[in-house]
Amino acid sequence: MPKLDGCDVIKSVGADRMPSVVFVTAFDQHALRAFEVQALDYLLKPFDQERFQGALRRVRGQMDAAENGELSKRLLALVRDMKTDAPPEPYAESADRKSDRMVVKFGGRLFVLRADVIDWVEAAGNYVRVHVGTESHLLRDTMNAIEARLSSDIFFRIHRSRIVNIERVKELQP
Repeated sequence: MPKLDGCDVIKSVGADRMPSVVFVTAFDQHALRAFEVQALDYLLKPFDQERFQGALRRVRGQMDAAENGELSKRLLALVRDMKTDAPPEPYAESADRKSDRMVVKFGGRLFVLRADVIDWVEAAGNYVRVHVGTESHLLRDTMNAIEARLSSDIFFRIHRSRIVNIERVKELQP
């Protein structure tokens, strides 16, 4: 590419608007810069079939996560519209709009989970684990995002990695 390289293209378009990007090149000196612009992977030529398949798995995983996230948003918007009997509106999560439902994926199916049945939420690496009774559901989300979606009237963040439903608290021990 005579005028721009791949990193420049991502910067000019915007990393948030780009699809998954995997750099394939014979030059290792650009790897750090590629990851700075949020490249998903960096294949250094020559590479073998196993390395290529690994990069494809990462791309597919990211695409699946994006599709599931978008589907969850659409389903949540549908549930909100059904609940309020209001005309359908495009999904838009505003700062003051708290969700009373959450969509979780379990066994290849999507379930709508009422927020008031959640006992507590904990951080689990790049995920959060939502505990409901004896079950738990792993979601690819951040604690801040979950906290923003849950009502502060019911949920309280007691630690950087824990949010509890205060209706479920039975005892406090200092």
